[in-house]
Amino acid sequence: MISGINGGNCILSSMAKSRVESNMIDGAEVIGSKGNYVVVFKGSAAEWNEKPVVLSSSRQPYEPRIFKSLDGAIAELNRIGLHEIAVKVTD
Repeated sequence: MISGINGGNCILSSMAKSRVESNMIDGAEVIGSKGNYVVVFKGSAAEWNEKPVVLSSSRQPYEPRIFKSLDGAIAELNRIGLHEIAVKVTD
């Protein structure tokens, strides 16, 4: 298992892409509700210190990236190279 930035559980898109290419991440789940969606990864490198590995942005690399729409989150996951994506809408 490999941690994210600064030993945390947040990773950038470029880090996620390399982990997808090396089969350490094999899927993702988009979780949230209206205008507040977070990407959580699945696979052998999808957990760090008992916390799920989540996508972050380069502007705020130590916090989960918040997507305003499902389409935006799914488009980013497709750019990373993931095609197995689950969606979980919460209240």
